[in-house]
Amino acid sequence: MSAPVSIEHKKGEVAELKASLRNPAVERDPEKRREVVKRVIAYMTLGIDVSRLFTEMIMATSSKDLVVKKMVYLYVTNYASTNPELSLLAINTLQKDCRDEDPMTRGLALRSFCGLRLPNIVEYLQKPLEDGLADPSAYVRRTAAMGCLRLHNLAPSLLLDSGLKQKLQLAMADRDTSVIASAICALEEMDGRKTPVEKKVVHLLLNRMREFNEWAQVVVLGLVARYQPIEPQETFDIMNLLEERLRHSNAAVVLATTKVFLNLTSDFPQVHQQVYTRLRTPLVTLVHGGSVEQGYVTLKHIALLAQRAPAVFAEEHKLFFARFNEPSYVKLVKLEILTAVATARNVAEIVEEVAEYVTDSDMAVSRAAVATIGRLGATVGSAAKAVADQLVALLSIGIPHVSAEAVVAMQTLLRKHPALLRADGDGGAPQLAHAIATFSRYALDEPEARCSLLWVLGAFGEMMAEAPYVLEPMIDEFNDEPSAAVRLELLSACVKLLLKRPGEMQAMTGRLLEAAVADTRFTEVHDRAMFYYRLLQHDVGAAQRVLLGGSEA
Repeated sequence: MSAPVSIEHKKGEVAELKASLRNPAVERDPEKRREVVKRVIAYMTLGIDVSRLFTEMIMATSSKDLVVKKMVYLYVTNYASTNPELSLLAINTLQKDCRDEDPMTRGLALRSFCGLRLPNIVEYLQKPLEDGLADPSAYVRRTAAMGCLRLHNLAPSLLLDSGLKQKLQLAMADRDTSVIASAICALEEMDGRKTPVEKKVVHLLLNRMREFNEWAQVVVLGLVARYQPIEPQETFDIMNLLEERLRHSNAAVVLATTKVFLNLTSDFPQVHQQVYTRLRTPLVTLVHGGSVEQGYVTLKHIALLAQRAPAVFAEEHKLFFARFNEPSYVKLVKLEILTAVATARNVAEIVEEVAEYVTDSDMAVSRAAVATIGRLGATVGSAAKAVADQLVALLSIGIPHVSAEAVVAMQTLLRKHPALLRADGDGGAPQLAHAIATFSRYALDEPEARCSLLWVLGAFGEMMAEAPYVLEPMIDEFNDEPSAAVRLELLSACVKLLLKRPGEMQAMTGRLLEAAVADTRFTEVHDRAMFYYRLLQHDVGAAQRVLLGGSEA
């Protein structure tokens, strides 16, 4: 193996390379020619313009050295777009090499020929591609299949008129599976994956499935996933043929097979649910059986399936508990799955586990854990009281972002279960109301948390004795509030509470409206204040119907 080329660009070096390429001594010595060409490619890689050597580099293709040819073809394809007229000099050489006795040379020349991407060469591509599709070498046929795609990008009409597309379709029955996979990729790209898939093609590919390598199996399964069987029995036959693919060691194959199963059974609801159950074991195995990246991709698939069929993964919820050494992105998707699979039977255990993640060193995981606890209480009614108690405990944990996120989670919970604050509750309502009234101590730094607190005070302030006194310092600091969202929410909360507790709120609400009407920093705050002022001035009953929905509760 030759040593790496060291490049130190000096003025006039390109001229020296030009002279070296024309030197008869270099032309006669294969090793010297290879070194000179290698230096040209190294210059090109560094961004130095060596297009002046185009003619000499084309002459170098006469070498029988495959390494030299490969470097020259790389040079030609690189400069083809910027030197289209000079690129025409390479056409004769490329056509000649496409007929070379060495299949590696034929394939390399054909690939480089198609890689020129010049409109004025499409007329010369038809014959090499036709010969390539019929070549005895699988490598050349595979290259020709992908070359047809490049021709399609340059001249779609020529591909159809020349019959190359029909020949490419015939390549799907090629004796070599790599050629079949390349043909499928090319045709799928050309048609935008919209052309109906024929039954005979699908059956032919499925019967040869074991002959394909892993990458080719994924390509074939992608095609089969678009096939729509006419009869139900055909669906079951295809699924039986692909059953063993679910036990494959390659994650891509398993996930591609999963897609096929789900697409085939989309019109059979009962069978579709059974497919979810069948897919559970292979997917869970992939999560813990490979790299972290593979596990993450599989978890994303499970997260989607868990939304469609949560009961399937509910019994396996412990498998989605996060490990301390897992990356944050894995923990986040596991929290998403735990939210989807929570039921009345497992929610207590899930909440207890997720509460452990609140103190995670990664702030994103910590916040997501608190938000997940809130969503669990909102979606599983039987856990609402326990979740409310857990959120109250998080307020005093001493971590600012956790306490702020707990405020937001409490808002989510109370939107769904307002009865948690009713006076006729189970005895926990006064304690919960008192805890909510102390939120401002923790939520001052984050606008979203402040907005959530204000929403709760406005919606349930009549149940909290401290509510007006929590709002009063915020009103006094209204002009110093940097967030327009918080100003708007403060206006709404105060006016709502005014309609419920007018004696305590009248004076401070008047001060707030006066300050908000005079607000020149945020137009929307001024407009909202004017709306509330005129609504209250016009008809208090109408204001109550608009802001409270006709109810004081």
